[in-house]
Amino acid sequence: MYKIKTGIHIHFAHHIRGHAGPCVSIHGHTWKFDVSLVATELDAQGFVIDFDHLHERVLVPCHQLLDHSLALGEKTYAENRDTLAQLGRAFVETRRETLGHLGTPQTTLADSLAGARNERPGGIKLAVFPFSPTSERLARWLYEVADSTLSDERVKVAATHIYETLLPTEAVAEYSPTGS
Repeated sequence: MYKIKTGIHIHFAHHIRGHAGPCVSIHGHTWKFDVSLVATELDAQGFVIDFDHLHERVLVPCHQLLDHSLALGEKTYAENRDTLAQLGRAFVETRRETLGHLGTPQTTLADSLAGARNERPGGIKLAVFPFSPTSERLARWLYEVADSTLSDERVKVAATHIYETLLPTEAVAEYSPTGS
């Protein structure tokens, strides 16, 4: 069995709806999203899959969706849309002080990605998920993105890993359909 793994770092904040501890507050991490693929045979070029292909089809869209955003669940977003728009306008307006204008909007993902999408209340970037974005749920979501995009009769997604914290120690959530 051949196995490859690659990932990408993404800077974003999140809020965990109803969390009993401090994660109910908006807080950020430098996340790492990893995807592991397996194949029993290599392709004609000698690859499980070209790393560039994995990066462009799965990891870059994740980066576009999440980079420098606030990740929220759909219910939290729906309940707070107006407040977030007011806050977003106030935040973006501060660019006039330093730039003299409102600047360029952040890059976002044009379409949805496995049920997640970008919103721009008041000009700030949000990533809205159909669930509260815990590391564990994001790991399964990333698996679904990779599986629907890359799996075929030869290549399978073995697992996905979401590194919420890398230093001083790793805090990692993993998802695989078999638990291995």
